[in-house]
Amino acid sequence: MATGKAGCLRKVKGFTEKGGKIMRKGSIWGLIFFLVLGLGTALYAAPTKLVLAHIYPGELENNEVHPAVVYFKKLVEERTAGQLTVEIFPGGQLGSEIEYTREAQAGVTVHSAILSSGAFSSFYRKYQAVVAPYLFPDRLTAWAFFDSKFFAEFMRDLIKETGLRYLGTMDDGGGFVALTSSLRQVRKPADFKGMRVRTEENPAHMAIMKALGASVVPMAWGEVATALATGVAHAQFNAPSILVWAKMWETQKYVSFTNHIYNTLTWVINDKFFRSLPPDQQRVVLKAAREAIILSRGLAAQLSERAIDTLKEKGMELAFLTPEELKAFEKLAKPAFEKWAVEEFKLDPNLIRSVRQEVERIAQELDKRYAEFYGVSP
Repeated sequence: MATGKAGCLRKVKGFTEKGGKIMRKGSIWGLIFFLVLGLGTALYAAPTKLVLAHIYPGELENNEVHPAVVYFKKLVEERTAGQLTVEIFPGGQLGSEIEYTREAQAGVTVHSAILSSGAFSSFYRKYQAVVAPYLFPDRLTAWAFFDSKFFAEFMRDLIKETGLRYLGTMDDGGGFVALTSSLRQVRKPADFKGMRVRTEENPAHMAIMKALGASVVPMAWGEVATALATGVAHAQFNAPSILVWAKMWETQKYVSFTNHIYNTLTWVINDKFFRSLPPDQQRVVLKAAREAIILSRGLAAQLSERAIDTLKEKGMELAFLTPEELKAFEKLAKPAFEKWAVEEFKLDPNLIRSVRQEVERIAQELDKRYAEFYGVSP
């Protein structure tokens, strides 16, 4: 009588002993079955999900961000044959910009985030150099700067400092800001006297407004409507399409196109998550993000121009400042910002200088390029 483990196996139905080895009948077919099953699992693996959060409304008509990320989702899912899917959480569903960007840093529940310049500067301090007043002469120069090799290098340390990878820059509400007020039209710095201006909780914006002669009331966006309605603040500034979205005509009468800040949105992705993707999917993400950003810029410009008509229709009084009037604001705002940035925020003055020099170089290059391409006489 067989004893031990081998003896027990000899008694088990379906096992035979051959040549001193234990074999299960049909084991070859079983092996083939499991190999095929494993191959099928590899070919039809569950798709990877990319979770993206932003603070704009989840609508396609009144902002530039959500349509752009919906387009991004379409491109990514089509170009990866559904192996990389995108889930979008708009409207601050996952918290404030700071909160959901911290989640993106962790890379567990959120992988990608879009956030305003003020919020982004709290993650990447040197970005304050790009919040400088009167930095860009026009949208075209701003877009070329944010898409330049110089700016890619400027953002290179983001991964090391935050674990986030830079995908690109969108315009926030159309870029250039306009100031609204319930007190008076603002056409010169003296018009700020006695005016309480709401700013983001961004020291750079606060320093600029103080230099122009305003009293500063920093607060989160969620408090602005009440502050303007109750007189806690008399004024605020934002890009034109934001003014329409926020229905500023309900509390404000005057709009002055001071253009002192170019508002941006920064798009980031968790670097560890990004590098976990196959190289072909990484390329898809990068290119799809670039296409979505270009779409968002066109939409932002369109919404900004449409917003001007809407503000007029709602009875607001609009003032488009002349180059001379803008120069008076610039003369005060630039040195005040640089003093704050260097002395209080401890930015390298060479960094601020290099950013301005690169913007000027790009502006000149664009002028030269288009004159050469399209036939302007020298």
